[in-house]
Amino acid sequence: MPISLENLDGQYDVSSETSYGGPFFVNGDGVTIIKNGLTYRKDKNGFIWESAFSVVGGDKVEIESTVDPSHAGDSAFIVDQQGNPTKGIVTYKSVLDVKSVNGKIVMSGMIKHGKDTTRLVMKQI
Repeated sequence: MPISLENLDGQYDVSSETSYGGPFFVNGDGVTIIKNGLTYRKDKNGFIWESAFSVVGGDKVEIESTVDPSHAGDSAFIVDQQGNPTKGIVTYKSVLDVKSVNGKIVMSGMIKHGKDTTRLVMKQI
């Protein structure tokens, strides 16, 4: 299936598993909408997630996501590249594999962030 930004448009269920075991666990799972290669959403904890997608091959897309914890509660932090808690914006980048399952797009891959790894799966719904 040749990938284009247009056929990525839609609503997605986002799920993740991380190797991080510290006290500042951020779970960005939920539902997001991709439109013209971009997403914007606020999760249940008040973190703002913005992502940009670009096609980098026949079955691969690059994702660059920023997470802004500054609007979350006083005790909500994200972990920077060095593993320190921060209220600053953190950026994640990865290349995701894309496939079609029962006519729906599924993107998956690993995100390396400092010493931690997160497996991300986005399923079109």
